[in-house]
Amino acid sequence: MFKMQSIVCATDLSEGSNKALYLASFFARSYKTKLVIAHVIDLPAVTPYGETMVDPQELQARVEQSARTQVADILRGVPDLNWELKVSIGYPAKEIQDIVRQNDAGLLVAATHIRSGLERLLLGSVTRKLIFTLKVPFLVVPGNLPLERTAIHKTESILISTDFSADAEKAVDWGMDLARVFDAKKIILATVIESNQLDQILTVDPQKEEGIAAKLVSQLTEQLQEKIPSDLKDRVQVNVLAGHPHEELNKFAILNRLDLIVMGVHGRGFIENLMVGSTTDRVIRLGQFPVLAIRSSACSSPKDRSEK
Repeated sequence: MFKMQSIVCATDLSEGSNKALYLASFFARSYKTKLVIAHVIDLPAVTPYGETMVDPQELQARVEQSARTQVADILRGVPDLNWELKVSIGYPAKEIQDIVRQNDAGLLVAATHIRSGLERLLLGSVTRKLIFTLKVPFLVVPGNLPLERTAIHKTESILISTDFSADAEKAVDWGMDLARVFDAKKIILATVIESNQLDQILTVDPQKEEGIAAKLVSQLTEQLQEKIPSDLKDRVQVNVLAGHPHEELNKFAILNRLDLIVMGVHGRGFIENLMVGSTTDRVIRLGQFPVLAIRSSACSSPKDRSEK
């Protein structure tokens, strides 16, 4: 287990957003670190037409008092938790990033508000902006999950997804570290053969299709096994799935009753991300599991940090 200076949990104090606090407190206690709770007063909401409606300092003090009461009530049943509240005014994505940086946080936790239609497709959300800009791993908790799915005191089953990219390499490191910290009973390392790969296989030679597909599965299984640390060799199960990655990963997690999905962000071009989204983005949009999203270019792995 590597050490984190702190974990930041962002909440707008809504019922859905506050669900992230339960998982964040569990992670903070498991990693024996401080939980910093960030509540941002959205700047556009308090400065319509460019004019401040109320004194910012007065507003911040009033909101902080109310927020502290709410958070204390939520965390009342969490023993031995060292937590601190940070209230600021500004643009949420920027303020959250600043709080993460100022507290040298190793992880951000937040609930996402699942939008629909054109608004989600074109405008995105604070969660979406953070996924592609954060310099630390981001645990995204669906705000519409039933409370019993988030107010848990253990994470016993973890799905680690990899496509063998740089992002996925970091995700494997983080997923394995989490498995050790949580003493997970079920650890699954999986990859997905995408639909276009299947189409290519099926058009090579009809008489050799079965053999080619079997060979590919065998090769991928071997590659997955090579990613398993020696101390977890007997505890990690490998799976090769086939189809659309976000659909197959989500379905697999449902069928196996998993608690957490860990995966790389998968970098794409700006326009493609805007209009289509990465596999990670799509899994998060399905809103059925907490997802730990990792960017290789933005964060070190537990292994990297332990070597410093």
